[in-house]
Amino acid sequence: MSSKLAQGAGILFALLGVLLAAGGVWLISLGGSWFYLLAGAVLAATGVALVRLRASALWMALGLLLFAAVWALWEVGLDFWQLVPRLIAFLVVAMVTAAFAPRLHRRDLSPALRCRPAGVLAGVLALGLVGFFAGMFVPHPTVEADGSRAEVTNAAAGQGAGNDWPAYGRTSSGDRYAQFDQINTTNVKDLQVAWTYRTGDLAIDGAEYQVTPLKIDDTVYLCTPLSKVVAVDATTGKEKWRFDPKAVVSESTQGWKRCRGVGYADLDALDTATAASAATAPAQAVAANTPAAPAICRKRIIETTIDARLLALDAETGKLCEDFGDKGYVDLGIGIAPAPKDSDAGTYNVTSAPLVADGVVMVGGRLNDNLTVGEPGGVVRGYDVVTGKILWAWDAKRGATDSTPLPEGQLYPLETPNFWGTAAYDPKLGLAYFPLGNQTPDFWTGNRHDYSDEYTDAVVAVELKTGKERWHFRTANIDQFDYDVSSQPILYDMPGKNGETTPVLVQLTKRGQVFVLDRRTGQPVVPVEYRKVSTDAMPGMKVAPTQPHSAIAVGVEPFKESDMWGASIFDQLYCRIQFKQMRWEGEFTPLSDKQRTLIYPGYYGGFNWGGGAVDAGTGTLIVNDIRMAQWGRFIKQEEAKRIGYKPSTEGEYSTQTGTPWGVERSMFVSPLGVPCFKPPFGTMTAIDLSTGKTRWQVPMGTIKDAPVHGIAPGVDIPLGMPTMGGPLVTKGGLTFFHGSLDYYVRALDNDTGKVLWQGRLPVGGQGAPMSYVGKDGRQYVVVVAGGATRTGTNDNRGDYVIAYALPKAGK
Repeated sequence: MSSKLAQGAGILFALLGVLLAAGGVWLISLGGSWFYLLAGAVLAATGVALVRLRASALWMALGLLLFAAVWALWEVGLDFWQLVPRLIAFLVVAMVTAAFAPRLHRRDLSPALRCRPAGVLAGVLALGLVGFFAGMFVPHPTVEADGSRAEVTNAAAGQGAGNDWPAYGRTSSGDRYAQFDQINTTNVKDLQVAWTYRTGDLAIDGAEYQVTPLKIDDTVYLCTPLSKVVAVDATTGKEKWRFDPKAVVSESTQGWKRCRGVGYADLDALDTATAASAATAPAQAVAANTPAAPAICRKRIIETTIDARLLALDAETGKLCEDFGDKGYVDLGIGIAPAPKDSDAGTYNVTSAPLVADGVVMVGGRLNDNLTVGEPGGVVRGYDVVTGKILWAWDAKRGATDSTPLPEGQLYPLETPNFWGTAAYDPKLGLAYFPLGNQTPDFWTGNRHDYSDEYTDAVVAVELKTGKERWHFRTANIDQFDYDVSSQPILYDMPGKNGETTPVLVQLTKRGQVFVLDRRTGQPVVPVEYRKVSTDAMPGMKVAPTQPHSAIAVGVEPFKESDMWGASIFDQLYCRIQFKQMRWEGEFTPLSDKQRTLIYPGYYGGFNWGGGAVDAGTGTLIVNDIRMAQWGRFIKQEEAKRIGYKPSTEGEYSTQTGTPWGVERSMFVSPLGVPCFKPPFGTMTAIDLSTGKTRWQVPMGTIKDAPVHGIAPGVDIPLGMPTMGGPLVTKGGLTFFHGSLDYYVRALDNDTGKVLWQGRLPVGGQGAPMSYVGKDGRQYVVVVAGGATRTGTNDNRGDYVIAYALPKAGK
């Protein structure tokens, strides 16, 4: 019977060997590695020998394993996840062949190995296999912590916001740093659920919970994907009030419903010094700081809606502030051009939290990508927080020349780059900072305006009271890949070697670049190098010969053939073949209609809208990233229609109507649905801003709840998955995060990246955690979980707001 099993295994090995060798021939024809042909030939020969019950099968299997090990170590070193697909198949072949060794005979008919040594050899190989599987459940840091503790340079950091969380990024600086240390590295293991609240709006049918709540006094405020605003008690989670603006869902927003946060204004806290200075400021600034009559709603919640309205609510009651705009509402559609004829692609709406500071509400807006030319422009506007009157309007066409609002009836310029995130503000400089995207459609650049090229993917500084531009800095030149900059800028005062301080702005980008600029001038503080890129583009395309690269970047190493990955040696071979068939001359390789072009960093990031956090006490930047490559190819619109492609802004085909080409694109994955490139696919990274050194980098998230072909594996393998949302950093030495694809909120040690605690969530999350101290003196950490990002179904969705705290004394 054992002989029959050995022969059956031999047939399988022979077939797999032929398959591997055939793929190896294909790869060689593309200029790739010879290993797969040689390994496939040996594997096939091993199988044939096993079918014939020859002793040579054992020696060939062991030789193949040794050959694979030497090759793997030469190609990828000790990178655990790179070794897995390269060695496991051959380890299994050697183990199985060793187990059958007593049935295999030499020419003198003696066994290749007798039972005991064969069993020992098979056992040793089995232990190696077990070791590999055990290693899959252990995190493998990309950068190991060196064991040192970050030096505290500002012990008073974070105290300005008291016990509250009054803005999207905690303060207008956007650093997401809380100075609370009640929950710390020694006791975080005891963290437990303090209260749970459910909003009643499930994240279904294109809705996503990406909100970071606010906390003011004893109330937590948040919004739902349908723009409903909810207030709950900060210590009990009991609902206080809710307001429904009855937002209209259009065709444009049907699959894109989200609200990332609300703003807050305390009119009593607008100090007299600011009001006095308004007497010498431009007229529009006077309006921003000197209300004509005492305003109602002294404490206001400010929201933007998915149907493009701006509203103000009384923070105490949830009722509209009727002295704001038209009975509490401002129509953000005023001055915005309608969608192009026969298209809903250009419908303007707002999804991100507004900046509310010094009496001004600052908003941008979201526009659909890729579908057509002639879309509305990306105007950025400032409104009076008391009256709702428009104060200024900045657009890329007018740029630094003019920021006055257009007269009634006129429309802001079409096709200008838009700002769809949240701005940051420096009250000392009076400057607000916002990042921009590119001119749509994203992948065809032949129709770009000069002013769009000037501001593509730029971060812009304007005077908050007037909208007058002070400076701008481009993070990319003539963006061809939807690398729009979406994360909130982080403002930080960087200490120097001689006791001086430089006010810097940290801008994260989808390209994985971390630009650190002097926020007074826009000049780089961390060096920026302009590197040459490929300019071999389609006729009519505009491309730039160089792209800016910061000395600080995450996950931007160019791909090479050996970086291709898979769950097995076979889909790894498939991925290597696919890679060699693609256009790839590094980042910014232009798209073609002849073959697919690899896009890396991918257009989801790098760093997306979730942004990062800075431990303002130590100057440590902590960021989560996405490492997912895509591919793209130009295709004629009529050909796409013939094939049956359905156009969308986010899917696998977009028409780019009005340009010569549509674009098809997709994730770069194997037939098994596994990414075709090496893990991790998402990390958390700690960077010392003063030196630019990466202190540690760890994979973020497991495969437990990440379905492949609709099946979730259910095992906690910390491979490092794509992330969404952002981190929270506290003085307690902790980073909290829940934007992984598995259903966990985690606390990481700020000095090592080690997970010290994790709590299981009912569904996945996408936003950023926040923290505050309640009226009861306890520190809370709050997360909102509505489901992991873009699952494509209504399964595993929720509406949970969950607060964590340490047990009460005596319990």
